[in-house]
Amino acid sequence: MNSEYTHLFDPEHIGPIELRNRLVMAPMGTNYATASGEVTDRLLDYYAERAAGGTGLVIAGTTAVEHPRGRAIVNQLSIADNSLVPGLSKLSQRIQQHGAKAFVQLHHAGGGTTVKKTGGPRPVVSSIAENAYNARNPRVLETEEVESLVERFVDAAKRAQKAGFDGVELHGSHGYLIQEFMSPRNNHRDDRYGGNFEARMRFPTEIVEGVRDAIDDDLALSFRLSAEEFVDGGYGLEEATQMAEVLAAAGVDVLNVTVGAYGAPTQTLEPMGYEEAWRSHYAAAIGDAVDIPTITVGVVRQPETAEAVLAEGDADFVAVGRGHIADPHFARKAREGRVAEINRCIGCNIGCIGEGIFADREMGCTVNPTVGREREFATLGHASERQRVLVVGAGPAGLQAAIRSADRGHDVTLYDAAEEVGGQLHLAAAPPRKGKNGWYLEYLETQLERRPVEIRLGERVDRSTVEAVDPDAVIVATGARPRRIDVPGIDADHVIQSWDVLDGAVPVGDESVVVIGGGDVGCDTADFLADRGCEVTVVEQADRIAPDKERISRIDMLQALKSNDRIALVTGETVTAIEEGAVITTDGDGGEMTYEADRVVLAVGHVPNDELADELDSYPASVYVVGDARESQDVYRATLDGTEAGISIGDPYRTFSPQP
Repeated sequence: MNSEYTHLFDPEHIGPIELRNRLVMAPMGTNYATASGEVTDRLLDYYAERAAGGTGLVIAGTTAVEHPRGRAIVNQLSIADNSLVPGLSKLSQRIQQHGAKAFVQLHHAGGGTTVKKTGGPRPVVSSIAENAYNARNPRVLETEEVESLVERFVDAAKRAQKAGFDGVELHGSHGYLIQEFMSPRNNHRDDRYGGNFEARMRFPTEIVEGVRDAIDDDLALSFRLSAEEFVDGGYGLEEATQMAEVLAAAGVDVLNVTVGAYGAPTQTLEPMGYEEAWRSHYAAAIGDAVDIPTITVGVVRQPETAEAVLAEGDADFVAVGRGHIADPHFARKAREGRVAEINRCIGCNIGCIGEGIFADREMGCTVNPTVGREREFATLGHASERQRVLVVGAGPAGLQAAIRSADRGHDVTLYDAAEEVGGQLHLAAAPPRKGKNGWYLEYLETQLERRPVEIRLGERVDRSTVEAVDPDAVIVATGARPRRIDVPGIDADHVIQSWDVLDGAVPVGDESVVVIGGGDVGCDTADFLADRGCEVTVVEQADRIAPDKERISRIDMLQALKSNDRIALVTGETVTAIEEGAVITTDGDGGEMTYEADRVVLAVGHVPNDELADELDSYPASVYVVGDARESQDVYRATLDGTEAGISIGDPYRTFSPQP
């Protein structure tokens, strides 16, 4: 065992259950179940891989006690019916066979769902309150229905025991049904389940007491508690501490301390800029008030962070959620001293949230394209035919393509015109609060070093280069170049591209700058410039800033930009001319505006570097075009592109068709 992590790998108890270490896989939805909530092979493989990765406890997340009305995502795991027990038994066994303990999280969405997600039934709530649930046309639960829901949780716990789980967790946070009853913001009932603090706690308390009485003493009971709601009218840490005392007295063995509620997305699913373990003081405060252990969770991306939290006594256990999506072997690598090999979650929220759960699709991961495909990648092995593979371009798509091709046994040569690998990842890591993008590059570099890939940097590739190498397959990952716009003054010396700002090619500071383009890159560039003393105006032709950015990250970004006195955001205006010291725009009504500009920065998107792809149009070998060279895309899609091309070469069954 790595001596650096003596606290992290120290066995510890949760109630009657001893865990092999203090690392917990936090509960998360996946959309890997069936539409009726049944366990699938994909879900089994996903959880088994994390258990095999060495964590002490795996909590199978958001498992519906009522289906479909109680589900928050379309393919949510369910425990609402006895017919589901055999599948759930397979799940507990697959986790336990790798030495981890298995809990299942009992969940009801309450108002935190939609008719689309439930498949028809209206969402139910504790009461009608002034919050975002109202737009979903929810229905208030009758007293008898609340009592029935208590029994649903109890019955679900019985099924969990029958299915062989070591414990159950009650989801009392993030704005779902149990927390609705606990919250003064959401609970305005006039029956015995609403009103003062004691009445608001009656629903969760009855559930805890009912579950505790229903399950055997050798099963553990966890409660996931938001220590602060971060919404107007919600409760804070002081009241959460009182809640913790009530829950502990009712029979809970451990408190899984989180934060947030519906209406606080950035605190609940933190974007990239949040500091590691920023929530741990909440667990410390809760732990001081109760005599049961606590789990802290939230932006723990590295084992040294987890160790520090435990060493300082802030919590008894540390939960890692998205970090386990990114790297299922987080614990094992730390224990074996292979920390540099950990694939750290960068907090982009694209694959797991934006392109996954929020899009009603299966969860993915920007930095780990194997998530949800564990069995497929474990059984790939070498390709049926070994080939010479030439990869051109060492951005995320090209690096993944080279790594995956090498893993399949091919002879791989990687070219890039730059003097270092990484492509646009260098630019992505430059703005404030975006440094974690560099973690992905560090991981890819580490993986590349461990494989027999010939790397040729500082060399441009054209068709003659390809012909000289004479490969069996070519992967064109040449990326993109910034777009330009055709307006008077565009060729002036003070007009530059955002990429030149972010890579440091053009020094900036203490000047007025107009950024043309309010997309993701334009906003990041504005943040970068303001951080260096510039007064920045962002001009966006559309009526919204960064409309295509992942939802939670967009909220966080806009909050940061709007709170920065050095940044002004302008929408609905089109740049018509660039002059010395000024940018001229017109709005939708034809009105003309002038903005002071010592410098003008273009951030109007990018276009594929497709020259090589065009040159190889008739080349007598398989040619794959991936990433931005194929079409403008984000790092998540680029990663998938490169991965699919890399695993497809040399097999008759291709998951990624080569260019015809």
